[in-house]
Amino acid sequence: MSISNGTIIEKAAVTTSGKTNGMLNPEQSKAFLNMIFDDSSFLGELSHQTRTVTKGTIDKLGIGRRLLRAQVEATDTLSGKGVEPVLGSVPYSCTDVVLGAEISEKFLRENIEQEGFETKFMGMIASQVKVDMLDLAFNGDTAVATADPDHDFLVIDDGIVKQLATGSHILDATTIGTAFTDSIFTGALRALPSKYFNKDKFRWIANNDMYIRWIEYLKKRNTAAGDMAILNGTNINPLNVEWRIVPNFPDNKIILGDPSNFTVVNTYDISLRKTTEGKEAVFRDMRFYALHLNMDTIILEKDAVVTIDKIPAIGA
Repeated sequence: MSISNGTIIEKAAVTTSGKTNGMLNPEQSKAFLNMIFDDSSFLGELSHQTRTVTKGTIDKLGIGRRLLRAQVEATDTLSGKGVEPVLGSVPYSCTDVVLGAEISEKFLRENIEQEGFETKFMGMIASQVKVDMLDLAFNGDTAVATADPDHDFLVIDDGIVKQLATGSHILDATTIGTAFTDSIFTGALRALPSKYFNKDKFRWIANNDMYIRWIEYLKKRNTAAGDMAILNGTNINPLNVEWRIVPNFPDNKIILGDPSNFTVVNTYDISLRKTTEGKEAVFRDMRFYALHLNMDTIILEKDAVVTIDKIPAIGA
């Protein structure tokens, strides 16, 4: 029997006594994570693993090449030529994260939904987790400068962009030309080992500015594709590979990869806590909420990813 989002919130966060430890049981945790990793967002295209411990390994089955053998009737064609699966594992280490929120009691009293709004509000918190988790999964950097205004967010974990700086394929776009050109896309495809590529699964991952740069490039060439994108909002995909936009993704960079190769790991240790007690709650007439969970982001196969870096602006 499935658990509704409202039931998750009511069991974990909303109590008449005013406070609760809010720990979700495994079934509730799974349902809550399903709400975050739904298929309606790019985060839902990433692989997701839920574990019972915060540190461990994720097994992977690698992709080999030319493993099939001819079958001859009544003949053993495999002895001495046996093919073993390419097995491996990638370590993970989840970091605890927390999201806080607050509502004034006056707002609840005056809101037409009153207590029913609280359930809706917690759903809004889950939506914020979805946005932040995608952002952190790609842009996290434990070595970010303390002066960075987003330091406290980015320092939580090393994201996909940081991890791809080593051990993956990197294409320096300035080696192709001094201005933006569609050759960067064919160059990226050439840099990717052919055994991995599947145009139906791979994506160009970038920020919105990069997608606009691509459209402006097509428009500048006076192509029908550029006009269609501007006038009709038609998605124009290089090499028939779709785009995916990540908030706050670095400028002048594109990742070519299969989203399922990127894995977000969580544990079942999730709690939605609430209190209407304490001096601050009384003095300010507020109720406070905190969502506690943990996460790590890993890449199963770096060899199956290409980063296009230092992409220049459109030429004059």
